[in-house]
Amino acid sequence: MSFVRAASVREWWREHPPGRRKSLLIGGSAALVVAMLGCFFAGASPLLPPVLLALVFVALRPVAAMAYVAAVVCVPLGLWLLGIQRLVGDAFGGREYALSLSASVVACAALLVTVIRRPPTRAQFLTALAAGALYSVWVVLGVVHNGIPQTLVGARLTVVPVILLIVLFGLTGRELRLQVGWTAVLVIANGVAAIAEYIIGPAKLVEFGFKEDLAIRYIGGTFRAPGLTQVNAELGLLAGAYLLGYAALWLVRDLRPREWYWHAAAGAAVVGLALSTSRTGALLLAGGLIAAVVLNRGGGPAARKRARVVGAVVVVVVVGGFLAIGATGSSSTFERFGVWGRLLRDGAPWYGAGVGAVGAATTSRASSSPQVFVDNYFVSISLQLGIPILVAVVLLLGWAVFRLSRGSATKPQNAVHLAVVCGLAAGCMMIEVWEYADAMFCLALFVAYAARVTVPAVTAPEPEPPVPAVPHPRTSPDVAETVRLQLEPSPADTARLEREPSPADTVIMKRPATLDDTVIMMNPRPRTPGPRNPSPRQPPERPERYLR
Repeated sequence: MSFVRAASVREWWREHPPGRRKSLLIGGSAALVVAMLGCFFAGASPLLPPVLLALVFVALRPVAAMAYVAAVVCVPLGLWLLGIQRLVGDAFGGREYALSLSASVVACAALLVTVIRRPPTRAQFLTALAAGALYSVWVVLGVVHNGIPQTLVGARLTVVPVILLIVLFGLTGRELRLQVGWTAVLVIANGVAAIAEYIIGPAKLVEFGFKEDLAIRYIGGTFRAPGLTQVNAELGLLAGAYLLGYAALWLVRDLRPREWYWHAAAGAAVVGLALSTSRTGALLLAGGLIAAVVLNRGGGPAARKRARVVGAVVVVVVVGGFLAIGATGSSSTFERFGVWGRLLRDGAPWYGAGVGAVGAATTSRASSSPQVFVDNYFVSISLQLGIPILVAVVLLLGWAVFRLSRGSATKPQNAVHLAVVCGLAAGCMMIEVWEYADAMFCLALFVAYAARVTVPAVTAPEPEPPVPAVPHPRTSPDVAETVRLQLEPSPADTARLEREPSPADTVIMKRPATLDDTVIMMNPRPRTPGPRNPSPRQPPERPERYLR
Protein backbone atom coordinates (compact mmCIF):
# COMPACT_ATOMS: atom_id res chain seq x y z
CA MET A 1 0.00 0.00 0.00
CA SER A 2 2.93 2.35 0.60
CA PHE A 3 3.99 1.83 -3.02
CA VAL A 4 0.50 2.83 -4.19
CA ARG A 5 0.33 5.97 -2.06
CA ALA A 6 3.90 7.13 -2.74
CA ALA A 7 4.23 10.19 -4.94
CA SER A 8 6.92 8.54 -7.06
CA VAL A 9 8.84 5.29 -7.32
CA ARG A 10 12.06 7.07 -6.35
CA GLU A 11 10.47 8.39 -3.17
CA TRP A 12 9.19 4.93 -2.25
CA TRP A 13 12.60 3.39 -2.94
CA ARG A 14 14.42 5.94 -0.77
CA GLU A 15 12.14 5.20 2.16
CA HIS A 16 13.82 1.80 2.60
CA PRO A 17 17.29 1.42 4.12
CA PRO A 18 20.09 0.04 1.91
CA GLY A 19 19.83 -3.43 3.44
CA ARG A 20 16.11 -3.58 2.73
CA ARG A 21 16.67 -2.47 -0.88
CA LYS A 22 19.22 -5.24 -1.41
CA SER A 23 16.82 -7.83 0.00
CA LEU A 24 14.01 -6.62 -2.27
CA LEU A 25 16.21 -6.85 -5.37
CA ILE A 26 17.53 -10.32 -4.55
CA GLY A 27 14.15 -11.70 -3.48
CA GLY A 28 12.30 -10.22 -6.46
CA SER A 29 14.84 -11.53 -8.97
CA ALA A 30 14.78 -15.01 -7.44
CA ALA A 31 10.96 -15.09 -7.45
CA LEU A 32 10.89 -13.99 -11.09
CA VAL A 33 13.34 -16.72 -12.15
CA VAL A 34 11.39 -19.38 -10.25
CA ALA A 35 8.11 -18.20 -11.84
CA MET A 36 9.61 -18.34 -15.33
CA LEU A 37 10.92 -21.87 -14.75
CA GLY A 38 7.54 -22.93 -13.41
CA CYS A 39 5.77 -21.59 -16.49
CA PHE A 40 8.25 -23.36 -18.74
CA PHE A 41 7.72 -26.77 -17.12
CA ALA A 42 3.95 -26.19 -16.97
CA GLY A 43 3.77 -25.62 -20.72
CA ALA A 44 3.06 -21.88 -20.52
CA SER A 45 5.19 -19.14 -21.97
CA PRO A 46 8.21 -18.17 -19.84
CA LEU A 47 7.51 -14.58 -20.86
CA LEU A 48 4.30 -14.51 -18.84
CA PRO A 49 5.85 -13.65 -15.41
CA PRO A 50 7.98 -10.68 -16.59
CA VAL A 51 5.14 -9.33 -18.75
CA LEU A 52 2.70 -9.60 -15.85
CA LEU A 53 5.21 -7.96 -13.51
CA ALA A 54 5.66 -5.06 -15.93
CA LEU A 55 1.90 -4.64 -16.32
CA VAL A 56 1.37 -4.66 -12.55
CA PHE A 57 4.12 -2.10 -12.03
CA VAL A 58 2.63 0.17 -14.72
CA ALA A 59 -0.92 -0.24 -13.44
CA LEU A 60 0.01 0.83 -9.90
CA ARG A 61 1.48 4.14 -11.11
CA PRO A 62 -1.24 6.31 -12.73
CA VAL A 63 1.23 8.39 -14.77
CA ALA A 64 2.88 5.31 -16.24
CA ALA A 65 -0.52 3.68 -16.72
CA MET A 66 -1.83 6.58 -18.79
CA ALA A 67 1.38 6.69 -20.84
CA TYR A 68 1.00 2.96 -21.54
CA VAL A 69 -2.66 3.33 -22.52
CA ALA A 70 -1.80 6.25 -24.82
CA ALA A 71 0.86 4.21 -26.60
CA VAL A 72 -1.43 1.19 -27.05
CA VAL A 73 -4.42 3.13 -28.39
CA CYS A 74 -2.52 5.76 -30.45
CA VAL A 75 0.20 3.70 -32.15
CA PRO A 76 -0.98 0.06 -32.25
CA LEU A 77 0.42 -0.42 -35.75
CA GLY A 78 3.77 0.91 -34.56
CA LEU A 79 3.80 -1.57 -31.68
CA TRP A 80 3.04 -4.31 -34.20
CA LEU A 81 5.97 -3.23 -36.35
CA LEU A 82 8.28 -3.24 -33.31
CA GLY A 83 7.15 -6.73 -32.31
CA ILE A 84 5.69 -5.67 -28.96
CA GLN A 85 2.20 -6.86 -29.88
CA ARG A 86 3.55 -10.31 -30.74
CA LEU A 87 5.64 -10.41 -27.56
CA VAL A 88 2.65 -9.70 -25.32
CA GLY A 89 0.44 -12.03 -27.34
CA ASP A 90 2.92 -14.91 -27.02
CA ALA A 91 3.12 -14.34 -23.29
CA PHE A 92 -0.64 -14.93 -23.07
CA GLY A 93 -0.76 -18.01 -25.26
CA GLY A 94 -0.56 -16.46 -28.72
CA ARG A 95 -3.55 -14.17 -28.34
CA GLU A 96 -3.02 -11.14 -30.57
CA TYR A 97 -5.67 -9.07 -28.81
CA ALA A 98 -3.87 -9.36 -25.44
CA LEU A 99 -2.08 -6.03 -25.93
CA SER A 100 -5.23 -4.00 -26.58
CA LEU A 101 -7.07 -5.79 -23.79
CA SER A 102 -4.19 -5.12 -21.40
CA ALA A 103 -4.68 -1.37 -21.89
CA SER A 104 -8.25 -1.64 -20.56
CA VAL A 105 -7.11 -3.76 -17.61
CA VAL A 106 -4.33 -1.29 -16.77
CA ALA A 107 -6.81 1.60 -16.95
CA CYS A 108 -9.19 -0.16 -14.52
CA ALA A 109 -6.33 -0.84 -12.09
CA ALA A 110 -5.23 2.78 -12.34
CA LEU A 111 -8.79 3.79 -11.46
CA LEU A 112 -8.60 1.80 -8.22
CA VAL A 113 -5.27 3.39 -7.37
CA THR A 114 -6.69 6.85 -8.06
CA VAL A 115 -9.68 6.17 -5.79
CA ILE A 116 -7.32 5.05 -3.01
CA ARG A 117 -5.06 8.08 -3.37
CA ARG A 118 -7.93 10.58 -3.86
CA PRO A 119 -11.09 9.20 -2.23
CA PRO A 120 -14.31 10.50 -3.81
CA THR A 121 -16.77 12.67 -1.95
CA ARG A 122 -20.10 11.33 -0.75
CA ALA A 123 -21.96 13.03 -3.60
CA GLN A 124 -19.54 11.66 -6.20
CA PHE A 125 -19.81 8.15 -4.79
CA LEU A 126 -23.62 8.22 -4.79
CA THR A 127 -23.71 9.61 -8.33
CA ALA A 128 -21.38 6.88 -9.60
CA LEU A 129 -23.39 4.23 -7.77
CA ALA A 130 -26.68 5.42 -9.27
CA ALA A 131 -25.22 5.61 -12.80
CA GLY A 132 -23.73 2.13 -12.47
CA ALA A 133 -27.00 0.66 -11.22
CA LEU A 134 -28.92 2.25 -14.10
CA TYR A 135 -26.40 1.07 -16.69
CA SER A 136 -26.46 -2.47 -15.32
CA VAL A 137 -30.09 -2.79 -16.42
CA TRP A 138 -29.09 -2.58 -20.09
CA VAL A 139 -26.06 -4.78 -19.44
CA VAL A 140 -28.43 -7.53 -18.32
CA LEU A 141 -30.61 -6.84 -21.33
CA GLY A 142 -27.56 -7.13 -23.58
CA VAL A 143 -26.59 -10.46 -22.04
CA VAL A 144 -30.08 -11.78 -22.79
CA HIS A 145 -30.08 -10.64 -26.41
CA ASN A 146 -26.40 -10.77 -27.44
CA GLY A 147 -24.57 -13.08 -25.02
CA ILE A 148 -21.98 -12.37 -22.35
CA PRO A 149 -18.80 -11.90 -24.51
CA GLN A 150 -20.35 -9.38 -26.89
CA THR A 151 -21.99 -7.48 -24.03
CA LEU A 152 -18.68 -7.26 -22.16
CA VAL A 153 -17.03 -5.83 -25.27
CA GLY A 154 -19.78 -3.22 -25.59
CA ALA A 155 -19.52 -2.34 -21.90
CA ARG A 156 -15.76 -1.94 -22.18
CA LEU A 157 -16.10 0.42 -25.13
CA THR A 158 -18.62 2.52 -23.21
CA VAL A 159 -16.95 2.65 -19.79
CA VAL A 160 -13.25 3.01 -20.70
CA PRO A 161 -13.51 6.72 -21.74
CA VAL A 162 -15.09 7.55 -18.38
CA ILE A 163 -12.35 5.64 -16.55
CA LEU A 164 -9.66 7.50 -18.49
CA LEU A 165 -11.23 10.86 -17.61
CA ILE A 166 -11.36 10.03 -13.89
CA VAL A 167 -7.75 8.82 -13.78
CA LEU A 168 -6.49 11.86 -15.70
CA PHE A 169 -8.34 14.17 -13.31
CA GLY A 170 -6.43 12.51 -10.48
CA LEU A 171 -3.06 13.63 -11.88
CA THR A 172 -1.33 16.89 -11.01
CA GLY A 173 -0.78 19.77 -13.42
CA ARG A 174 2.87 18.80 -13.94
CA GLU A 175 1.96 15.17 -14.63
CA LEU A 176 -0.74 16.23 -17.10
CA ARG A 177 1.76 18.46 -18.89
CA LEU A 178 4.01 15.43 -19.29
CA GLN A 179 1.09 13.41 -20.63
CA VAL A 180 0.28 16.08 -23.21
CA GLY A 181 3.93 16.08 -24.28
CA TRP A 182 3.94 12.29 -24.62
CA THR A 183 0.72 12.41 -26.66
CA ALA A 184 2.30 15.08 -28.88
CA VAL A 185 5.21 12.72 -29.59
CA LEU A 186 2.76 9.97 -30.56
CA VAL A 187 0.88 12.35 -32.87
CA ILE A 188 4.16 13.37 -34.54
CA ALA A 189 4.98 9.70 -35.11
CA ASN A 190 1.59 9.17 -36.74
CA GLY A 191 2.05 12.17 -39.02
CA VAL A 192 5.48 11.04 -40.17
CA ALA A 193 4.19 7.50 -40.75
CA ALA A 194 1.23 8.80 -42.79
CA ILE A 195 3.58 10.74 -45.07
CA ALA A 196 5.80 7.66 -45.50
CA GLU A 197 2.78 5.46 -46.30
CA TYR A 198 1.50 7.94 -48.86
CA ILE A 199 4.92 8.00 -50.54
CA ILE A 200 5.49 4.23 -50.43
CA GLY A 201 2.03 3.41 -51.75
CA PRO A 202 -0.53 0.79 -50.75
CA ALA A 203 0.93 -1.98 -52.95
CA LYS A 204 4.25 -1.99 -51.11
CA LEU A 205 2.49 -1.71 -47.75
CA VAL A 206 0.61 -4.91 -48.44
CA GLU A 207 3.94 -6.63 -49.07
CA PHE A 208 5.14 -5.38 -45.69
CA GLY A 209 2.20 -7.15 -44.04
CA PHE A 210 -0.43 -4.40 -43.83
CA LYS A 211 -3.92 -5.90 -43.93
CA GLU A 212 -6.21 -4.94 -46.78
CA ASP A 213 -9.61 -3.44 -45.95
CA LEU A 214 -8.21 -2.50 -42.54
CA ALA A 215 -4.93 -0.62 -42.72
CA ILE A 216 -5.19 -0.34 -46.51
CA ARG A 217 -8.47 1.26 -47.52
CA TYR A 218 -9.76 2.93 -50.65
CA ILE A 219 -12.90 5.03 -50.42
CA GLY A 220 -14.00 6.98 -53.45
CA GLY A 221 -10.83 5.98 -55.31
CA THR A 222 -8.62 7.72 -52.72
CA PHE A 223 -6.07 5.90 -50.55
CA ARG A 224 -6.59 6.63 -46.88
CA ALA A 225 -3.38 6.45 -44.88
CA PRO A 226 -3.68 4.84 -41.42
CA GLY A 227 -0.50 6.26 -39.92
CA LEU A 228 0.44 4.11 -36.93
CA THR A 229 -3.19 3.35 -36.03
CA GLN A 230 -5.14 0.33 -37.21
CA VAL A 231 -7.46 2.16 -39.60
CA ASN A 232 -7.60 5.59 -41.22
CA ALA A 233 -10.63 6.64 -39.15
CA GLU A 234 -8.58 6.27 -35.96
CA LEU A 235 -5.83 8.48 -37.39
CA GLY A 236 -8.31 11.12 -38.51
CA LEU A 237 -10.10 11.27 -35.17
CA LEU A 238 -6.82 11.32 -33.23
CA ALA A 239 -5.52 14.17 -35.38
CA GLY A 240 -8.81 16.07 -35.12
CA ALA A 241 -8.96 15.62 -31.33
CA TYR A 242 -5.40 16.85 -30.84
CA LEU A 243 -5.92 19.83 -33.14
CA LEU A 244 -9.13 20.73 -31.32
CA GLY A 245 -7.46 20.64 -27.91
CA TYR A 246 -4.38 22.46 -29.16
CA ALA A 247 -6.41 25.25 -30.80
CA ALA A 248 -8.72 25.54 -27.78
CA LEU A 249 -5.74 26.14 -25.49
CA TRP A 250 -4.98 29.29 -27.49
CA LEU A 251 -8.31 30.73 -26.35
CA VAL A 252 -7.02 30.86 -22.76
CA ARG A 253 -4.05 33.12 -22.16
CA ASP A 254 -2.56 31.10 -19.28
CA LEU A 255 -2.92 27.77 -21.13
CA ARG A 256 -1.38 28.64 -24.48
CA PRO A 257 1.05 25.98 -25.74
CA ARG A 258 4.69 26.97 -25.35
CA GLU A 259 6.58 23.74 -26.04
CA TRP A 260 8.00 23.40 -29.54
CA TYR A 261 6.98 19.76 -29.89
CA TRP A 262 3.37 20.71 -29.11
CA HIS A 263 3.48 22.99 -32.17
CA ALA A 264 5.20 20.28 -34.22
CA ALA A 265 2.49 17.83 -33.22
CA ALA A 266 -0.17 20.30 -34.41
CA GLY A 267 1.48 20.41 -37.83
CA ALA A 268 1.71 16.61 -37.89
CA ALA A 269 -1.97 16.41 -36.93
CA VAL A 270 -2.94 18.61 -39.87
CA VAL A 271 -1.00 16.31 -42.20
CA GLY A 272 -2.49 13.18 -40.63
CA LEU A 273 -6.03 14.54 -40.82
CA ALA A 274 -5.63 15.41 -44.50
CA LEU A 275 -3.99 12.11 -45.50
CA SER A 276 -6.53 10.04 -43.59
CA THR A 277 -9.34 11.87 -45.46
CA SER A 278 -11.49 11.59 -42.34
CA ARG A 279 -14.37 14.02 -42.71
CA THR A 280 -15.52 13.11 -39.20
CA GLY A 281 -12.22 14.28 -37.75
CA ALA A 282 -12.56 17.54 -39.65
CA LEU A 283 -16.15 17.93 -38.40
CA LEU A 284 -15.03 17.29 -34.82
CA LEU A 285 -12.38 19.97 -35.17
CA ALA A 286 -14.50 22.56 -36.97
CA GLY A 287 -17.62 22.04 -34.85
CA GLY A 288 -15.80 22.28 -31.54
CA LEU A 289 -13.63 25.23 -32.52
CA ILE A 290 -16.45 27.27 -34.01
CA ALA A 291 -18.67 26.62 -30.99
CA ALA A 292 -15.88 27.62 -28.61
CA VAL A 293 -15.24 30.85 -30.51
CA VAL A 294 -18.91 31.80 -30.73
CA LEU A 295 -20.11 30.72 -27.28
CA ASN A 296 -17.04 31.70 -25.26
CA ARG A 297 -17.66 34.82 -23.15
CA GLY A 298 -14.18 35.10 -21.69
CA GLY A 299 -11.40 37.45 -22.75
CA GLY A 300 -11.59 40.86 -24.33
CA PRO A 301 -12.24 41.90 -27.92
CA ALA A 302 -8.59 41.32 -28.85
CA ALA A 303 -8.64 37.76 -27.50
CA ARG A 304 -11.84 36.94 -29.33
CA LYS A 305 -10.47 38.35 -32.57
CA ARG A 306 -7.33 36.25 -32.14
CA ALA A 307 -9.48 33.18 -31.53
CA ARG A 308 -11.43 33.77 -34.73
CA VAL A 309 -8.18 34.08 -36.66
CA VAL A 310 -6.81 30.83 -35.20
CA GLY A 311 -10.05 28.98 -35.94
CA ALA A 312 -10.24 30.29 -39.50
CA VAL A 313 -6.60 29.37 -40.20
CA VAL A 314 -7.05 25.81 -38.92
CA VAL A 315 -10.26 25.25 -40.91
CA VAL A 316 -8.74 26.69 -44.11
CA VAL A 317 -5.61 24.54 -43.79
CA VAL A 318 -7.63 21.36 -43.26
CA VAL A 319 -10.02 22.11 -46.14
CA GLY A 320 -7.05 22.93 -48.36
CA GLY A 321 -5.47 19.59 -47.50
CA PHE A 322 -8.66 17.74 -48.44
CA LEU A 323 -8.86 19.57 -51.74
CA ALA A 324 -5.19 18.89 -52.47
CA ILE A 325 -5.58 15.09 -52.24
CA GLY A 326 -9.00 15.01 -53.88
CA ALA A 327 -10.88 13.57 -50.90
CA THR A 328 -14.03 15.62 -51.33
CA GLY A 329 -15.67 13.55 -54.05
CA SER A 330 -16.66 10.54 -51.95
CA SER A 331 -20.36 9.87 -51.43
CA SER A 332 -19.90 7.86 -48.19
CA THR A 333 -21.09 10.80 -46.14
CA PHE A 334 -24.49 10.93 -47.82
CA GLU A 335 -24.89 7.14 -47.82
CA ARG A 336 -25.06 7.22 -44.04
CA PHE A 337 -28.39 9.04 -43.97
CA GLY A 338 -30.10 6.06 -45.59
CA VAL A 339 -28.44 3.67 -43.15
CA TRP A 340 -29.66 5.68 -40.16
CA GLY A 341 -33.22 5.71 -41.47
CA ARG A 342 -33.28 1.95 -41.91
CA LEU A 343 -31.81 1.36 -38.46
CA LEU A 344 -34.30 3.62 -36.73
CA ARG A 345 -37.19 2.06 -38.65
CA ASP A 346 -36.26 -1.62 -38.34
CA GLY A 347 -33.92 -1.56 -35.34
CA ALA A 348 -34.43 -2.24 -31.66
CA PRO A 349 -37.55 -1.48 -29.60
CA TRP A 350 -38.00 1.88 -27.85
CA TYR A 351 -36.31 0.60 -24.67
CA GLY A 352 -33.24 -0.63 -26.58
CA ALA A 353 -31.69 -4.01 -27.31
CA GLY A 354 -29.04 -3.84 -24.60
CA VAL A 355 -25.36 -2.99 -24.41
CA GLY A 356 -23.31 -4.20 -27.38
CA ALA A 357 -26.26 -4.65 -29.74
CA VAL A 358 -24.74 -2.38 -32.41
CA GLY A 359 -21.45 -0.69 -33.18
CA ALA A 360 -17.91 -1.96 -32.71
CA ALA A 361 -19.04 -4.74 -30.37
CA THR A 362 -20.68 -6.52 -33.31
CA THR A 363 -17.39 -6.52 -35.26
CA SER A 364 -15.27 -8.03 -32.47
CA ARG A 365 -14.07 -11.63 -32.22
CA ALA A 366 -16.57 -12.24 -29.43
CA SER A 367 -19.56 -11.16 -31.50
CA SER A 368 -22.44 -13.62 -31.78
CA SER A 369 -24.73 -11.41 -33.88
CA PRO A 370 -24.53 -9.91 -37.38
CA GLN A 371 -22.38 -6.83 -37.86
CA VAL A 372 -24.36 -3.62 -37.54
CA PHE A 373 -22.61 -0.41 -38.64
CA VAL A 374 -24.26 2.74 -37.34
CA ASP A 375 -21.80 5.62 -37.95
CA ASN A 376 -23.86 7.80 -35.61
CA TYR A 377 -23.41 7.45 -31.89
CA PHE A 378 -26.75 9.06 -31.09
CA VAL A 379 -28.49 6.41 -33.19
CA SER A 380 -26.32 3.81 -31.43
CA ILE A 381 -27.50 5.08 -28.02
CA SER A 382 -31.10 4.84 -29.17
CA LEU A 383 -30.66 1.25 -30.38
CA GLN A 384 -28.73 0.05 -27.33
CA LEU A 385 -30.20 2.01 -24.42
CA GLY A 386 -33.52 3.19 -25.81
CA ILE A 387 -35.13 6.47 -26.76
CA PRO A 388 -35.59 7.79 -23.16
CA ILE A 389 -31.83 7.57 -22.53
CA LEU A 390 -31.16 9.29 -25.85
CA VAL A 391 -33.43 12.19 -24.85
CA ALA A 392 -31.69 12.40 -21.48
CA VAL A 393 -28.25 12.49 -23.15
CA VAL A 394 -29.32 15.27 -25.53
CA LEU A 395 -30.74 17.33 -22.66
CA LEU A 396 -27.57 16.79 -20.64
CA LEU A 397 -25.44 17.99 -23.56
CA GLY A 398 -27.57 21.12 -23.94
CA TRP A 399 -27.36 21.86 -20.22
CA ALA A 400 -23.58 21.36 -20.23
CA VAL A 401 -23.10 23.71 -23.19
CA PHE A 402 -25.28 26.36 -21.50
CA ARG A 403 -23.43 26.14 -18.18
CA LEU A 404 -20.00 26.16 -19.79
CA SER A 405 -20.83 29.13 -21.99
CA ARG A 406 -22.30 31.07 -19.08
CA GLY A 407 -19.36 30.31 -16.77
CA SER A 408 -16.66 31.09 -19.33
CA ALA A 409 -16.85 34.79 -18.39
CA THR A 410 -15.25 34.07 -14.99
CA LYS A 411 -13.61 30.68 -15.70
CA PRO A 412 -11.43 30.96 -18.84
CA GLN A 413 -10.71 27.22 -18.92
CA ASN A 414 -14.36 26.61 -19.77
CA ALA A 415 -13.49 27.54 -23.36
CA VAL A 416 -11.51 24.30 -23.69
CA HIS A 417 -14.31 22.25 -22.15
CA LEU A 418 -16.83 23.94 -24.42
CA ALA A 419 -14.77 23.10 -27.50
CA VAL A 420 -14.42 19.45 -26.48
CA VAL A 421 -18.12 18.96 -25.66
CA CYS A 422 -19.35 20.61 -28.87
CA GLY A 423 -16.70 18.90 -31.01
CA LEU A 424 -17.56 15.51 -29.53
CA ALA A 425 -21.27 16.09 -30.16
CA ALA A 426 -20.57 17.12 -33.76
CA GLY A 427 -18.32 14.13 -34.39
CA CYS A 428 -20.84 11.68 -32.91
CA MET A 429 -23.29 12.79 -35.58
CA MET A 430 -21.13 11.10 -38.24
CA ILE A 431 -19.41 8.20 -36.44
CA GLU A 432 -19.21 6.51 -33.03
CA VAL A 433 -16.43 8.75 -31.71
CA TRP A 434 -17.01 7.46 -28.17
CA GLU A 435 -15.85 3.99 -29.25
CA TYR A 436 -12.49 5.25 -30.63
CA ALA A 437 -10.15 5.04 -27.65
CA ASP A 438 -7.37 7.19 -29.13
CA ALA A 439 -9.63 10.18 -29.80
CA MET A 440 -11.39 9.87 -26.44
CA PHE A 441 -8.08 9.66 -24.59
CA CYS A 442 -6.86 12.82 -26.33
CA LEU A 443 -10.09 14.74 -25.60
CA ALA A 444 -10.15 13.60 -21.96
CA LEU A 445 -6.50 14.63 -21.59
CA PHE A 446 -7.15 18.19 -22.73
CA VAL A 447 -10.24 18.45 -20.53
CA ALA A 448 -8.25 17.36 -17.47
CA TYR A 449 -5.30 19.58 -18.40
CA ALA A 450 -7.50 22.67 -18.67
CA ALA A 451 -9.20 21.86 -15.37
CA ARG A 452 -6.17 20.89 -13.27
CA VAL A 453 -3.66 23.52 -14.41
CA THR A 454 -4.04 26.63 -12.27
CA VAL A 455 -5.77 29.48 -14.10
CA PRO A 456 -6.61 32.65 -12.16
CA ALA A 457 -10.33 33.32 -12.14
CA VAL A 458 -11.59 36.56 -13.61
CA THR A 459 -13.47 38.56 -10.98
CA ALA A 460 -15.16 41.92 -11.15
CA PRO A 461 -13.20 44.71 -9.46
CA GLU A 462 -14.45 45.53 -5.97
CA PRO A 463 -15.92 49.02 -5.54
CA GLU A 464 -13.79 51.41 -3.54
CA PRO A 465 -15.10 52.19 -0.04
CA PRO A 466 -16.84 55.57 0.24
CA VAL A 467 -14.76 58.38 1.65
CA PRO A 468 -16.40 59.79 4.82
CA ALA A 469 -17.39 63.41 4.59
CA VAL A 470 -15.21 65.76 6.64
CA PRO A 471 -17.30 68.33 8.58
CA HIS A 472 -16.49 71.92 7.82
CA PRO A 473 -14.60 73.43 10.82
CA ARG A 474 -16.04 76.33 12.67
CA THR A 475 -14.39 79.59 11.96
CA SER A 476 -14.41 82.71 14.03
CA PRO A 477 -15.48 85.83 12.19
CA ASP A 478 -12.82 87.87 14.00
CA VAL A 479 -9.92 85.49 13.94
CA ALA A 480 -8.97 83.67 10.72
CA GLU A 481 -7.64 80.70 12.67
CA THR A 482 -9.36 77.42 13.37
CA VAL A 483 -9.99 76.30 16.93
CA ARG A 484 -11.07 72.78 17.83
CA LEU A 485 -12.56 72.32 21.24
CA GLN A 486 -12.04 68.86 22.72
CA LEU A 487 -13.26 67.89 26.16
CA GLU A 488 -11.07 65.40 27.92
CA PRO A 489 -12.90 62.58 29.81
CA SER A 490 -11.38 63.36 33.21
CA PRO A 491 -12.82 64.57 36.45
CA ALA A 492 -11.04 67.86 36.09
CA ASP A 493 -13.03 70.39 34.16
CA THR A 494 -10.42 71.04 31.52
CA ALA A 495 -10.83 71.94 27.93
CA ARG A 496 -8.15 72.10 25.32
CA LEU A 497 -8.54 74.05 22.19
CA GLU A 498 -6.19 73.04 19.44
CA ARG A 499 -5.73 75.30 16.53
CA GLU A 500 -5.00 74.14 13.02
CA PRO A 501 -1.45 74.78 11.83
CA SER A 502 -1.03 78.50 12.35
CA PRO A 503 1.32 80.86 14.11
CA ALA A 504 -0.56 80.34 17.37
CA ASP A 505 -0.09 76.80 18.60
CA THR A 506 -2.18 76.22 21.65
CA VAL A 507 -4.73 78.00 23.75
CA ILE A 508 -5.41 76.56 27.20
CA MET A 509 -8.38 77.59 29.29
CA LYS A 510 -8.39 76.35 32.85
CA ARG A 511 -10.98 76.92 35.55
CA PRO A 512 -9.36 77.05 39.02
CA ALA A 513 -10.96 75.70 42.13
CA THR A 514 -11.93 79.15 43.47
CA LEU A 515 -15.12 81.01 42.82
CA ASP A 516 -13.37 83.62 40.81
CA ASP A 517 -12.98 82.53 37.28
CA THR A 518 -9.46 83.05 36.15
CA VAL A 519 -8.49 82.56 32.59
CA ILE A 520 -4.90 82.06 31.66
CA MET A 521 -4.20 82.39 27.98
CA MET A 522 -0.82 81.32 26.80
CA ASN A 523 0.11 82.22 23.27
CA PRO A 524 3.72 81.30 22.73
CA ARG A 525 5.71 82.70 19.94
CA PRO A 526 5.43 80.89 16.63
CA ARG A 527 8.08 78.24 16.09
CA THR A 528 10.47 78.64 13.28
CA PRO A 529 11.04 75.62 11.03
CA GLY A 530 14.11 73.63 11.81
CA PRO A 531 15.34 71.00 14.22
CA ARG A 532 14.31 71.30 17.81
CA ASN A 533 17.03 71.17 20.44
CA PRO A 534 15.45 70.14 23.70
CA SER A 535 16.89 71.86 26.75
CA PRO A 536 16.26 71.09 30.38
CA ARG A 537 13.60 73.23 32.01
CA GLN A 538 14.96 75.76 34.46
CA PRO A 539 12.92 76.79 37.52
CA PRO A 540 11.64 80.35 37.29
CA GLU A 541 13.74 82.96 39.07
CA ARG A 542 12.15 84.36 42.23
CA PRO A 543 12.04 88.14 42.70
CA GLU A 544 14.77 89.58 44.78
CA ARG A 545 12.38 90.86 47.45
CA TYR A 546 11.42 87.30 48.36
CA LEU A 547 15.05 86.45 49.05
CA ARG A 548 15.47 89.00 51.77
